[in-house]
Amino acid sequence: MEKLPAPPTPLPVKPIYRRLPARHRLWRIYFRGGAYPIAWDAFRHVGPTTSRFDHHTRPKRVQTRGILYATDGPDAIGTALAEVFQTTAHIDRHANRPWLVAFELGANVALLDTTGRWPVRAGGNMAINSGSRPRAREWSLAIYRQYSKVEGIAYASSLTNGPCLALYERAKHAMPTAPVLNRPLSDPALFPGLTKIAATLNFTIK
Repeated sequence: MEKLPAPPTPLPVKPIYRRLPARHRLWRIYFRGGAYPIAWDAFRHVGPTTSRFDHHTRPKRVQTRGILYATDGPDAIGTALAEVFQTTAHIDRHANRPWLVAFELGANVALLDTTGRWPVRAGGNMAINSGSRPRAREWSLAIYRQYSKVEGIAYASSLTNGPCLALYERAKHAMPTAPVLNRPLSDPALFPGLTKIAATLNFTIK
């Protein structure tokens, strides 16, 4: 796999946008329990963590910068499950109380699109989506610093190639007041569908 180089300073090209319109539906899995419980619409302000596009500055701490990871598209739930449970390839519907939420944006959002030609035009490559996460975070920092109108990053899942979104706190204005769907993964009504998705991923589930 080609390695992702460090981002040039400054980034030599303008952003290529993926613009999400108001009422565009996003999905995410979040945890209501465990050491770091979070609400369905909450941006994580602690960072950076090991996630791909955290744009927090070091050292790790609570800061004004926040991020929210989501998915969209026809296989949004499958991609969300793959991203969240990739370490174990096991969907645990109970530990730390995972919930599935769908919500529709309340306003337009402008994301930098890393799924097309922007990475190579900017001096990088497609490893930004699937290679070294620490290096990808360097790119996110550079993107956030230089492009003041970019409200997050649109990227491809390294597991399913499905669309993923990393929303910066700049996108908070587009968060709705209520979700379209918000259910625990332990809900028996979800189990048949989750089982089918787990099979397509070759993940186990309980």
